[in-house]
Amino acid sequence: MKKNVVNILLLIVVLILIAINIIIYINNHKEDEEEIRVNNTITENNLSENINYEEEEQKAITEKTTTMNERSRMQTYFGIFITYIEEGNYEAAYNLLNENFKQSYFKTLEEFEQYVQKYPENIVVDYQDINREGEIFILTVEIKDLYDSQAETIKQRVVVKENDANDYEISFQVN
Repeated sequence: MKKNVVNILLLIVVLILIAINIIIYINNHKEDEEEIRVNNTITENNLSENINYEEEEQKAITEKTTTMNERSRMQTYFGIFITYIEEGNYEAAYNLLNENFKQSYFKTLEEFEQYVQKYPENIVVDYQDINREGEIFILTVEIKDLYDSQAETIKQRVVVKENDANDYEISFQVN
């Protein structure tokens, strides 16, 4: 009889320990879910803020370029393209390229990325000449490294076709 009572007491203790473990697990799991929910909310807010920031930035650039002369606009457009490359935002730079140009020289983003690896790390653009030929502008540029004067200078001709203020396409001489 004593053995049965001891077994029953042991069984009750084990069940209580299991119940405590389940309660602790549930409480910890709720905290994890709350943390995930908070993190998702923060991420969604950050994405929304980034989109709003990018829209505001594009709007500011559009407003600024409408008051510039042609030469300054073309330099600004090419400068944005070069900035994307320098920052490693190759997709944004690739999206600025003329579709026919992409099909001829860089069918994929990866091909474009591989090509622009030859550009210096700290790019400085020296605008040699800018000519207008109908709807397109032809820029003759030298691309140099800001900190390494011994680095090879890349000389290119760049074609910019402006469709509207801050709406343009770029192609360039591929060496």
